[in-house]
Amino acid sequence: MTNIDRSDVAILSRLQSDARQTNRALAAGVGLAPSTTLDRVRSLEQRGVVTGYHAEVDLAALGRPIQAIVALRLRPKTAEVVDRAVERLWGLPETLGVFIVTGVDDLIVHLSVSDTDSLRELVLAGISSIEGVVDERTSLVFEYRRKKVVTPLGG
Repeated sequence: MTNIDRSDVAILSRLQSDARQTNRALAAGVGLAPSTTLDRVRSLEQRGVVTGYHAEVDLAALGRPIQAIVALRLRPKTAEVVDRAVERLWGLPETLGVFIVTGVDDLIVHLSVSDTDSLRELVLAGISSIEGVVDERTSLVFEYRRKKVVTPLGG
């Protein structure tokens, strides 16, 4: 872990809450001079702690109110089969995220679609037909919460 002090944690917390705030507002919020704050933000970016800035969107407003998690098992579970499956899944416009995991399942896919008929078609015709997929389990997401502010663990 890179060296992160209390001021860096405060900057990260405020940036994660509102990345569009001005440097002056950020500096006032963390109690540092604007020049110091700008230097620290640039340092966090250069060290790879801050990896980017983005706009968060409402999936329902985009016509994609249904979210699902699909757990997949692959056979044979070789690097080539896993890589090809991940690339196919990542290429689907409905895909929000792909996780390569250990345990009973090999991949977990987070999807958002317009309706359950679209989900059914996607899973049966699209995902189940990917080379190596031998089993899938689909779960509808009733509610999704994601922490917007992440801080270092421990001390």
